[in-house]
Amino acid sequence: MKRSTAENTSETTPRITIRYLWQEVLSTLSWDKGIFFTIKELLIRPGEAIHKYLAGERKRYSNPIRFLVLVTTIASFITIKLDLFRRLLSENSSPSNEGDQQFVQDMILFLYQYYNIIMFLSVPLLAVLTYLFFRRWGYNYAEHLTLSAFLSAEYMVLYLFIIVGVYYQPLLFNNIGLVAWFGYIVWALVSLFPGKKWKIIGKGILISILQFLFSIMIGGVLALVYISLR
Repeated sequence: MKRSTAENTSETTPRITIRYLWQEVLSTLSWDKGIFFTIKELLIRPGEAIHKYLAGERKRYSNPIRFLVLVTTIASFITIKLDLFRRLLSENSSPSNEGDQQFVQDMILFLYQYYNIIMFLSVPLLAVLTYLFFRRWGYNYAEHLTLSAFLSAEYMVLYLFIIVGVYYQPLLFNNIGLVAWFGYIVWALVSLFPGKKWKIIGKGILISILQFLFSIMIGGVLALVYISLR
C-alpha cells in the first residue's frame, strides 16, 4: 500500500532536479523568468510595454511591485556597501559650523540607510502626479501606480549601470542619473499617451520636477523626525 501511494505521488509530482532547485531559489528571491524581458522592453519601448501590461498581456512581464522590490533592494545594498552617499557628501564643501556639519552628516546617514523606503514612498507620489496630469486618458490610480512602479524599477536598473561612475565621481554621475530619470519619464509618457507631443513633454518635465522636489521633502522630513527622536 505504501509503495502504491509513493508511485501515485511520483506520477503527479515531478522529480527534484537541478533545474527544479534553481527555480525554487529564484522564486524565493522574488525573481521570475520575465524580468530580463521586462528590463529590455521597458528600456527599448516603455510606453508600448506598459500599455500591453495594462491591457492584460502580463504573462511575459515581471510583476511591477516584485520587480521594483528586487532592483531597489539590490541598488540599496550596493549603495550602502560602497558608501556612495558619504562619498557624495565629501565631494561637496563642508559647512563651516561644526554643529551644522554633524547635522548634515546625520541627514546623509539616514538617507542612505533608508534609501529603499524613500524610493517606495516616491512611487505612489509619482502615480498621483501622472494620474492628475493624464486623468482623461481613462486609467485609474492603480494603473498609474503600475506605471510608476515600472518606471521607478527601470530607473534603478539604469542606476546600477552607472553606479561605478557614481563611486569615482559621485556628484557628476548623480547629476547624470537625475537627467536620465527626467528624460526617461518624459520618453515613457510620450510613448504611452496619445496626443500632442509637445504638451505631453511639457507635462512630463513638470511631473519629473515635482516628483523630485516632493521626494526630497519626504526624505528631509523623515530624516528630521529620525534625528529628533534619537
